Order: sequence, then structure tokens, then C-alpha cells
Amino acid sequence: MRSTTTLAALCAVTALALTACGTDGDKSDDAGKSGQKTSASATPGSGLEKLSGPEIADKAMKAMKSAKSLTTDLKGTVDGGPMTYHLSSDSKGECAGNLTMGSDGGVELIKTGDMVYMKFDRAFWKSQGGKDGAAAADMIGDRWTKSKATGSDAKDFATFCDSDTMLAGFQDGPSAARKGKTTTVDGKPAITLTETEGKETYTAYIATEGKPYLLKLVTKGGKEPGTVKFSDFDKPVNAKAPTGDVVDLDSLG
Repeated sequence: MRSTTTLAALCAVTALALTACGTDGDKSDDAGKSGQKTSASATPGSGLEKLSGPEIADKAMKAMKSAKSLTTDLKGTVDGGPMTYHLSSDSKGECAGNLTMGSDGGVELIKTGDMVYMKFDRAFWKSQGGKDGAAAADMIGDRWTKSKATGSDAKDFATFCDSDTMLAGFQDGPSAARKGKTTTVDGKPAITLTETEGKETYTAYIATEGKPYLLKLVTKGGKEPGTVKFSDFDKPVNAKAPTGDVVDLDSLG
């Protein structure tokens, strides 16, 4: 079986539903390491740029798993269709953001405590609700809805909200990452790593100041090209329950 490279695995991690897929093969703490122990911190002048591609990738994996919260922005193709995604989430399961799936519509999402709040647009109701979708759109309109996080209407969306679930997929693994040039991502200094697997080419941008977080990952070629950015590491998530006329989906059955 062909081993999935580190950057290829990251693309799978950050695709819908940001599930923890990791890499094939051994996922123990020693898997895919170059033999040199590395820490999860990088500071100005720490010499991150002097390390090899696999060593930098290893540091980035550790840094990402250490994050208590982050914001994820994705734009690309997922499961054959266009998707844009913006979500701030933390290890406590709090989140706030939105998801759009082209002509299939979109949803605004907030999770705080054990409740999930969702506002669906009409296109989403019609594309996901089958023959009852149009009726649901007419009945609920542009109002927020709410449901217990464990409820059938919300549990799939609730999985988006736990940053630990996604970050669990940032595993050490076999890496053939090629170190590239230094650049910036939204004004933050970074160094590029590139891997190619099959028809896909993956380019990761790793922060060279502060912790070596993964700032951006670009996929070109293949069936699911796109870009995902990570930011706002360890910042509080502003997840506040909406007020006013909120429809209780659990009571509607």
C-alpha cells in the first residue's frame, strides 16, 4: 500500500468535514521522524529555515496539535462541488462561522455549550431537504434555528466545532517535503514546503516566527484543488447564542 505523504494527509484533514484522517501506516510518536527530536516552538532566529523539509513538517505537526483554538478558511472543491468555509473553533467545542456549497446553499453556524444554532438559506433547505425542503424554507425563512448538539439535526454540524477533532489528524508521517523559498502569508513570515503525490501538488506555508504553525495549504491538480488557511491561534472564539425569534428544531421533531 502506498503511504500517504504528510501534506497529502493534511489536505484530507482539512477537507469537509475536517475529520481526523492522519496518515497511513504507523502513527506512533516515532512514525516518519528523521531521527532528530524537534520541539513545537520556533522563534525569530531559531533557525527553522536551516532544517530539512521533513524536519520542518514535523515541527509544524506538533505546533498545530498544540493549538487550543484557531480559525479555518477553506476555498476549493470538496466531494466534487465548490465549497467555501470560515470557522473559528476551540478545544471546548465552541465555534462560530459559515459554510457555503455553491448552488447547494449555505449555513451560518454557532455552537456554544450544548446547543447548536444554525441559519440556513433557501437554497440549502431545497438542496438538502428533499421534497420537504421548500416547505421548510417557507416556514422558517431566514430565522435562526437551534438544536441540542447531540440531536439528529445538529450532530453533524457539531463535529465541525471541536478543534481537537480536526487537529487530531495532524499526525507525524512519512514526508518527502521539499523546502522552498521564504515568503509571507497575510504579512506573517513563512517558509514553503512542497510535496507531489499522483496528480496533486501540495504547498504548505509554515510560520517562521513564533510557533511554526501551518498558515496556508494549497492543493493544485487532482479532483479537489483548493486553499485552506489557518489563523487566530489560541484566540478566544466569539460564540454567542443568537437572540430573538429562534426556531427550536427539537420541538418540531
